[in-house]
Amino acid sequence: MTAVRIALVHRDLHATTRGGIGTLYRALAPRLSAAGHEITLITQRTPDPLALKGIRVITLPRTDDLDSHRQAVDQTLAELAPDVVECSSWEAETLHYSRRPAAQRAPVVVRGDLSAATMRAFGHLITAERELLHTAETVLAVSEFAATDLATAYDIPRPTVVANGVERDHFHPAPATPPAGGRRITLAADATAATSQPLASMGRSLPPPWGDPGDGRSRLVWVGKTTPMKGWDHLEHLAGELVDLAHITVLLGHASALSPITLSGVEDTVTIVQDVPSEDLPGFYRAADFLLSTSRWEGFGLAIAEALACGTPVLLPADLGTAPELLATGGGHTYRTAEDLRAILTTGATPAATRTSMLPARFDWDTAAATTLAIYRTLREETVVA
Repeated sequence: MTAVRIALVHRDLHATTRGGIGTLYRALAPRLSAAGHEITLITQRTPDPLALKGIRVITLPRTDDLDSHRQAVDQTLAELAPDVVECSSWEAETLHYSRRPAAQRAPVVVRGDLSAATMRAFGHLITAERELLHTAETVLAVSEFAATDLATAYDIPRPTVVANGVERDHFHPAPATPPAGGRRITLAADATAATSQPLASMGRSLPPPWGDPGDGRSRLVWVGKTTPMKGWDHLEHLAGELVDLAHITVLLGHASALSPITLSGVEDTVTIVQDVPSEDLPGFYRAADFLLSTSRWEGFGLAIAEALACGTPVLLPADLGTAPELLATGGGHTYRTAEDLRAILTTGATPAATRTSMLPARFDWDTAAATTLAIYRTLREETVVA
């Protein structure tokens, strides 16, 4: 078997922080390397650098000037001369490279999560994404919903679906365990931490979901950033509507505040944690009665899938595009209003001791890696023949 030289490009590959495509490439790279292929990750400088055994990481200067970054990616790939290049559609990082004549570059694979058009992003992001999707040799999508979204938004043939997965040996039902890392914070108006306390220092005073919220309240967990996409405004509204029935623990990602921070009146029933390490995430999900999503859109829904794999039921907006895929084998409820959620919460959650994985079997990283590799090999063979 001839080894394939594969370059995966994503400017936010970090050791601990999370995100859909970043997690995807971190999952695929070791599997492709273990199959005997040469993997190079191309990213930007980070205070939390990624190191994976047997995998080369090229770190470019960090910049928000996407045109400069795309030029740096182009030069790096030209020098690297891989057999296949892949990047996500978001920010179109290989746009300059894809403009090269086919004889001067490798085939380009673009993997789409959710279109910039649907997320109502800046116009320049939409324009660049459109061009890249029309230029690439192959477009993949992380879910059926993402495939339909990309095809509709940019008038391209429906992308091939290579579904995302989870690390099933990590995310599975088991007794909940307290966190060894992470911190409890309070939020300032700009979504930065106004106060911070290490969770590991709290002993038996851990907040929910690990601690008991009292008064018979359900333990809900929410994962995301303070953005309209994740429905931060919906979360704040629901926190007030469910104050007597639920305690909500927010696992907050790092991002500028794109929605107002107005968590007034619910300070006792909303806890915010941050920087919970990956080894503590299963315990975070397992300790909860439900994972609550308020997302307007999800290209896949990584946190939802992880919770389902741990046996934790989920509460999803009825109009969330990926809900039918994620709930194909059960595992939770959809809702439209706070009244719907109140009715669900009063029935109670599945006891933790009887939970089983509720994530459909097709959401699996090994399957995703094997399918991806088959696509790469086909592209490489076609290039050699040409």
